[in-house]
Amino acid sequence: MISKRDKVKKFSPIDALVVLLVCLFVIAIIGPAAQFSRFDEYRIECATNLSYIGRAMLIYANDYEDELPRSGSRNSIWSPTIPSWNAFNRFMAYGLLPDGSGGSASISSCFYLLVKYAEVTPRTFVCPGDVGTTEFLLSEVGADFGELINFWDFGPEAAKHCSYAYHMPFGLYALSTSSEPGMAVAADRNPFQDSPATEAKMFPGIFIPDGGREAVKYGNAIAHEEEGQNVLFLDLHVAFENRSFCGILDDNIYTYWDDGDIRIGRPPTFESGPRGRSSVVLSGSEPQDRLDSLLVHDPVPSEGTTITKEPQAIDSNDLKQTSIIATLDSPFPKYHNIIWCSTFQMAWDVLKNYIIGEPVEVIAAEELAGSLNAAEFSDKDIEGESYFVAAGLLGEGIIEEIQDEMAQLFPSEPAPVFDGIDELSLETIIAYSYLNADIEFEYPFYISDNEFEFQSSDGTISEITSFCTLSDADNSDMVREQVDVLYYKQDEQTDQSEFAVDLCTYTNPYQAVLACVPQQKSLGKTVDYAEQKISEFTQHPDYGQMRKLRPATVGGRTGAPQPAETLAVPDMLYKLTHHFAELEGKAIGNQPWIDQGYYIRKAMQMIDFSLSRTGVVLKSDATIIIPPLSSVTEPRRFDFNRPFLIYIKKREPAASPFFVMWVDNAELMQEFILDN
Repeated sequence: MISKRDKVKKFSPIDALVVLLVCLFVIAIIGPAAQFSRFDEYRIECATNLSYIGRAMLIYANDYEDELPRSGSRNSIWSPTIPSWNAFNRFMAYGLLPDGSGGSASISSCFYLLVKYAEVTPRTFVCPGDVGTTEFLLSEVGADFGELINFWDFGPEAAKHCSYAYHMPFGLYALSTSSEPGMAVAADRNPFQDSPATEAKMFPGIFIPDGGREAVKYGNAIAHEEEGQNVLFLDLHVAFENRSFCGILDDNIYTYWDDGDIRIGRPPTFESGPRGRSSVVLSGSEPQDRLDSLLVHDPVPSEGTTITKEPQAIDSNDLKQTSIIATLDSPFPKYHNIIWCSTFQMAWDVLKNYIIGEPVEVIAAEELAGSLNAAEFSDKDIEGESYFVAAGLLGEGIIEEIQDEMAQLFPSEPAPVFDGIDELSLETIIAYSYLNADIEFEYPFYISDNEFEFQSSDGTISEITSFCTLSDADNSDMVREQVDVLYYKQDEQTDQSEFAVDLCTYTNPYQAVLACVPQQKSLGKTVDYAEQKISEFTQHPDYGQMRKLRPATVGGRTGAPQPAETLAVPDMLYKLTHHFAELEGKAIGNQPWIDQGYYIRKAMQMIDFSLSRTGVVLKSDATIIIPPLSSVTEPRRFDFNRPFLIYIKKREPAASPFFVMWVDNAELMQEFILDN
């Protein structure tokens, strides 16, 4: 009897070897075929994206006088990033002048107009073969920012969310629907520029369009294995071109024409700040005439570059180590950042002088009201074009007056909004103030390559981002030259030395003063201490020499080289909203307001502040709503790596500051994260 087991044919070693060889042969055939299929799929999806982008551009052009998407203005400066990707309006987003000209804009922000106005999804701008590029998601920036259509670019790192190059949209030769149909409008990334995961190709000395396969591949996009690039043309057709010489007159779409062979051209060039420490600055490369296609994308920050993010709106109640005070004589809470801005005082002053007509009495908040009444802010300490104040009754049109005046005085700022005002009596009192000061340094400081250690007064050390001067700077370094040392007192222990600096002597009418000085009983007393020491320092016998940062020297009296004196300052960026709870809900004690039951419904202040390598920007407003119930032997180091004082004032000896902050800890600073 024979079992089924006995009937099964057994494999010999030779049979197994044959099967193995057959499997290897099949894999050798199918493997490349599968890979080709994947790359082919990438090309098809990429071509579909560009085709959809082209149709959206046509829709956009129909609504905007035949102009293809262009952020900013025709004469805007091409920049790696725009001033504010989540601004309230286009003036703020691109830094435009009141007439809509000037400003700066990026390639990605031009594409983003199709997200805002043509309902194109951010995913459409990502080629699957473009390694390192990801879809821009709302979750990346937080739900607090609203909807995608409210933005002006693909977030704070827009270059990482857009795969495509675009014909230069700024300058004389921006395209419109009436341009030559054969012009290349968009394509895969320019291979001669850095991408999120790949460094730019070096432009070879010999680049022959009709050369061999490798020479041709060298000029092709990286996203498709250098086999070619998907190109969107102005007549809206998309083609996968196996050479980058596919524009009009066989033009290389990734270079601009020059005086030599126009088919080869020159790649767009970019410059970094001195020694690569500052942010990328784009040169003036642009198409040379109306038939010259030049497709470019925004440069991607190199490894080690830090990116300052946009501030999120924060309620002061959510901060544990920061306090906003109403008057400069308020006491210091221990281990806290202390911030004062004049806007709330200005709103209080106009309420006191033009509505109440006498010092404002607030029942159960007499001490704070008394301090506000006594601390009137003089308009001599601020330029008229920097601020606005108004007060009046709701029924007399004060809201409309405020919004109209703000639109005229600050056209690039959004009109103030007064929520919940419709439910209040027409007899409601509104007091409002606004301040806008932009202090731009003549020469931007350098971005620190390394983390900056800031030590709070409680001993906590935080690693944060910063800007600085260079340790090997010489007399030609204008960044260092713009710094003015206002006061310096050396101590045997470096962290006990006192000093104050004016970050840029060229700013007018305002100056930004930073001072490492002992904390006094109040913010006002600390400013007084700094100002006194600054005044005394002018009498120092070596004042003329000590007021400047010493450059690097080859050899001093000892013959040894001396490094340059340096300065390092932490980046600061915040936007705070604060309610003065001590006043809100309290009744007005003056006659006749007390008899009518007037009380302070809202006493609020917003402070938007940034301190960066390019300058200081301060925006602040305050609203008070009062309805009736019926309704040196060693180089000096000016490192602000411990608690310090910031104040901003007119560049006049007797001027009072309009913004003061004691920086005690790193709660409002930017964490240093190395971008690998």
